[in-house]
Amino acid sequence: MKFRRALIGALVTLLAVIGATAVASPASAAPSLCNAAGYPSGREVHIDNANNGGGAFVSAVLCWKSRGNGYYDTFVSWTVTDNKANDAGATIRMEWTGTDGDTHYDVPPASQRAWSAWDTADGEWTRSNIKNLYVRACLTNTNSEAHHCGTKY
Repeated sequence: MKFRRALIGALVTLLAVIGATAVASPASAAPSLCNAAGYPSGREVHIDNANNGGGAFVSAVLCWKSRGNGYYDTFVSWTVTDNKANDAGATIRMEWTGTDGDTHYDVPPASQRAWSAWDTADGEWTRSNIKNLYVRACLTNTNSEAHHCGTKY
């Protein structure tokens, strides 16, 4: 019985140490592109719309800095690839909440979309005084908000 209690105690201690170490681990640093552009925070995402028709793959770096009022200045650098020959205009779509509390959307112009199989396009996007920035990989054949979008990240 003493051995069993000692073993359980040792396991509990080990789990506590592992948990404390995981919590104390440093957060991953912002991508160097963010730091170079003057944004202290950021992340890199790789997304597609495979769950909604397929054809678009986006690699993007999202950067942000707090304005101190609950809103952020943001910068997105992205590359999109058309991974199907469907001429549907693979694109990135930015989604955010404005100071009006509404959700807003933006897609790049037609010249910054990938239109044929394995074609790529890239660009940069900035917006100030926003919150809840997400990006999606989408298809679009107009200058609309896009359609057949994948999950937002």
